[in-house]
Amino acid sequence: MIVKVLWAIILPLFISTCAFAQIEPKVEELFFEFKNTPGVEVAIYKDGNISFSKGYGLANLDYDIPITSKTVFDIGSVSKQFTAACIFLLEQQGKLSIDDPIQKFIPEIPVYNNDKITLQNLINHTSGLRDYAEIMDYAGIPIGNRFTESMGLEMMARQKEPNFKPGEKFMYNNGGYLLLAIVVRRVSGKSIGQFAQEVIFDPLGMKSTFILENPNRVVKNSATGYSKNSRGQFEKQHYYNHAIGGDGQVYTTVEDLFLWDSNFYNPKVGGQPLLSRLRERAILTSGDTISYAGGLFIEKHNGHRLEQHGGKWGGFMSGFFRLPDLHISLVMLANNPGTMLHLKTPMLLDLLTPSVVSTPSRKKESKSVKLSIKKLGQLSGVYEVIGQPHKRYSISLDRDSLLVTQLWNNESFKLVVKNETSFVRKDIPVIQFNFEKQPSLVTIHERIETYQATSVKPFDKTSIKNLSEYSGEYFSEEVGATYSISVIGNSISWSLKGDATPTPMSVVSQDVFGQQGLGFVFTRNTDGKVNGFLLQDRRIRNLIFNKMK
Repeated sequence: MIVKVLWAIILPLFISTCAFAQIEPKVEELFFEFKNTPGVEVAIYKDGNISFSKGYGLANLDYDIPITSKTVFDIGSVSKQFTAACIFLLEQQGKLSIDDPIQKFIPEIPVYNNDKITLQNLINHTSGLRDYAEIMDYAGIPIGNRFTESMGLEMMARQKEPNFKPGEKFMYNNGGYLLLAIVVRRVSGKSIGQFAQEVIFDPLGMKSTFILENPNRVVKNSATGYSKNSRGQFEKQHYYNHAIGGDGQVYTTVEDLFLWDSNFYNPKVGGQPLLSRLRERAILTSGDTISYAGGLFIEKHNGHRLEQHGGKWGGFMSGFFRLPDLHISLVMLANNPGTMLHLKTPMLLDLLTPSVVSTPSRKKESKSVKLSIKKLGQLSGVYEVIGQPHKRYSISLDRDSLLVTQLWNNESFKLVVKNETSFVRKDIPVIQFNFEKQPSLVTIHERIETYQATSVKPFDKTSIKNLSEYSGEYFSEEVGATYSISVIGNSISWSLKGDATPTPMSVVSQDVFGQQGLGFVFTRNTDGKVNGFLLQDRRIRNLIFNKMK
């Protein structure tokens, strides 16, 4: 009996040690190609130490400066956990409650339909508010322009309707975190950068960490963000101008993030109450618990708890993945989106997380499932995402697999069988299609969003005879912009008024057109004449544009 107990303890540790030994050659294999380009710093924290840290590539192409553990990166949305922590620390100080309505601190935000939107809703992305970053794009404001807190607030305050009722669903929203930064300023009398420095960064000794609020600040050891242009050449894509906190703008190193990670095991800042708040997943009004907590996704990987968040901003990508029961964390900070961290992370986590075992004799992994042509054929059809009529998928047989075509942008990809009801996208395995028991429903899991789509009848595009009825100019008070819709050849196109490059749209269904992620759902008056359209996007629903006479 004693031998069995010891074996049950030793085996997982032995597997973990062996798996951990494989991590360095795997990291080398995944990132060695970035030796002479912008690249990535990969670090692993284990049992209270930085057990691995190595830079691949260059922090700056002008001077061929290599990436090291001291290189300072913009970590994008990984910053959100620090914003959430600031709110929770203000709550500990008795200066607010996460159940307070946002209008208590930001009365500029309208009250929609007498619904209460709380600070907790903002933290968990369940507020239903529209995202300022999306509206900024629709308004034709270049991301390279100077942008401030007040500009973001003004955009969000002029919205007439939310996307949905608070607490009804999860929809990732950078605007909610911008509002949280404004709450910090109004409650504490300090900017979120100043407040976070005083209550988090300085107490933990994070000497290279700060929130960028001054675009002219000198940043020692800073990486420059890069991306490739249409000719395949690297160009700087570093938005110093966008110097506002809340949804991003934390600059840090893997060495400093180790100090933050250590606070989750031996909390010097906030104590256990802060950790509990950061890990508290949201519960929707339906009673369902979602994976998002306080700036962290709380999930599972190979049976182990995973606390994680990714970030992407300009030429930067980042990922922070904590496995608390193994006392292991994986951190990757990149200044090159071409590193494709989101695709490589699962491989590294697999090495760090041996599957949970209950006995020495593990059951053999189930063999890959191969479905019959008949079974695959039953899944074929056209599916429309609920609440987003422009997002239609045509799923068809392609020999012995399924081919998916996104009708709003005509992009196609193959699905690989995972089991009898689940498939993953072959080129991006993190995207999953789950066909429910009733063949008319499919649940689509993307990186951070989940959609449900129902079966609909195919639409005959040739049934639209008069494209010219959509032509004209359309104005949105909420966006503050005018769009021009015109007929070019056999299709209709859209452009911001005054823009000389109209963009063609694809026909999705009657009065519904798509272009990349955008959806244009045209509306008609009682006489059947086109009088406007509703703009749809991944984080925007039913943004009203009225046809101008």
